[in-house]
Amino acid sequence: MSDKQDYSGVVIRVERDGFGIVQFDRPLGANTHGIFSTVLGSTLPGKNLKEGQRVHGTAEVDTRDLAAVKTVVVDQ
Repeated sequence: MSDKQDYSGVVIRVERDGFGIVQFDRPLGANTHGIFSTVLGSTLPGKNLKEGQRVHGTAEVDTRDLAAVKTVVVDQ
């Protein structure tokens, strides 16, 4: 069973097909990183997402090592 939690962190990888990885500022349970992808149903801020950007949003977490990032919002 997954639980939705708010996160903040840094984008550490972005692929052209909409896949990427966020390193969380604070672990969400056992999760230190989360993945986003249009296949997972992630809501992304557009094609301007870049490595090194600070972001926040919501992630689904459980006992696995990676969380499924559901929303990505670029910090201003």
